[in-house]
Amino acid sequence: MRRAARHEARSLLGAGSLLPALAVLTPLVAGTSAAALLLIGGLLHVADPLGPLPGSLIAAGWTLALVAAVTGLVTLAAVLHTALRRRGVPPAADQVEHARLVWRQELLDRGMLPHLRRHLGPHPGTAITPCSPPDTLTPCPARAREDRTPCSD
Repeated sequence: MRRAARHEARSLLGAGSLLPALAVLTPLVAGTSAAALLLIGGLLHVADPLGPLPGSLIAAGWTLALVAAVTGLVTLAAVLHTALRRRGVPPAADQVEHARLVWRQELLDRGMLPHLRRHLGPHPGTAITPCSPPDTLTPCPARAREDRTPCSD
């Protein structure tokens, strides 16, 4: 069940390729770089230095802002396309959670309860079931005089 869920997630997201990483990182890095270049270029332009450096920084900042906007829109379109394609398919996480709950119930029924029945020994009128209230457990013989705590070992 887990392998099927992982395989489905990989096939949908393109895991193992650089495309998802680039789709996320490119707009972020380009936007941050654009902001930094525009800020530095603007501050240098206000300081009025000689040379083409402030104009070049501002031009590079606007170019990176355009790259960030275009890659952000492409990424948003890809996410919307994936969401529309997956609209009618139930998520695999529900199946994994159901399998986990079934496994836990089987572990209780086939593992823990037989172990507890074997170690507690035969006690007439006392049955350990998943729904037994805690007061139906027999106290530990070693602690019977000290307190009435049910045996847990």
